[in-house]
Amino acid sequence: MTDRLDDPAAGSGTERLNELAFAFKNAAAMTTAIELGLFTAISHGAGTDAEIARVIDLDAEAVERLAIVCRSLKLIEIVDGRYRNLPDVERYLVRDSRTYFGDYLVYSVNQDWPVWTGLTKHIIGGEGAPAAEKYYLTLMQDAAAARRFTEAGYNASIALAHRLAKHFDFSRFNKWLDLGGGSGCYAIAACEKTPDLQVTIMDLPNVVRVAEDFVAKHGLQGRIDTVAGNFFEMAYPPDYDLISFITPLQNYMPDEVMALLRKVYAALPKGGAILIVDYMLRDDKSGPLDPALFNLQGIRGGKYLGRVNSGAEFREFLGRAGFVDVEVDWLMSHQLGRVSAWKR
Repeated sequence: MTDRLDDPAAGSGTERLNELAFAFKNAAAMTTAIELGLFTAISHGAGTDAEIARVIDLDAEAVERLAIVCRSLKLIEIVDGRYRNLPDVERYLVRDSRTYFGDYLVYSVNQDWPVWTGLTKHIIGGEGAPAAEKYYLTLMQDAAAARRFTEAGYNASIALAHRLAKHFDFSRFNKWLDLGGGSGCYAIAACEKTPDLQVTIMDLPNVVRVAEDFVAKHGLQGRIDTVAGNFFEMAYPPDYDLISFITPLQNYMPDEVMALLRKVYAALPKGGAILIVDYMLRDDKSGPLDPALFNLQGIRGGKYLGRVNSGAEFREFLGRAGFVDVEVDWLMSHQLGRVSAWKR
């Protein structure tokens, strides 16, 4: 039998399967290096095992073993006998970098790991399966956990927020209601680019407290305000010409999404618009991998806590809700879709 030219396993034994099965070790090694400050120490000039060991207060043998793995993962390299971070590591995993989001990766791996180790029970359900619950709503009841989650979200998303502000024309709108607006990073980036835009962030009480801190840090208190509440339960004020869901919809099933879209349609004036940024699958559901994994993770205790939709499904949902001129595009081609539509 001739190997298919597009067969990813062609010419290999068990190497590809081993790589897939043991990818969790890669994640553990990288997040450990982040937590210990390995990449930050290298960025600040520590270039040998002994120098790094002194900076991060660790035995040089342990540093060497961790560094060998990081070199194998193409996170660091040796140049002229000294360690150096690869460019993306230098930009995103060095703690004092403006674009640092290492804390988000550490936080996410630690939070998601129990779900993935128990995935079989989650899918099957039944006796012994963890209870199904709305993870976000439950977690945000704890003020300290809400702060950690929201601050990690800001660090992970502020660069993406500026990308959205660059590619979506917020200048067409006067007042924007950002439902589930989290840290406020998207509102902050949009207001910094669009001088006359006014924004209200609606999210849970412990979340908006953190958002208010970020808004104040950027000096935007006069243009961005907050409303504490659950967007399923709260009334939407009628004087906003843009209403958005930026990454919460993936946590809900289609009937719940439809209820929200109809609620938004009723609240918008004629000529108003909805903006959705969400994990999104290709129309043929062949991926991308990241949203496909998130979709699988949405099974908890044999129940479905959320669903990742394709662009075609978003078109259908919005059309059923009454919206027209639906536009679907990728904000990040490996992960996030950008969808907008209008009330005429």
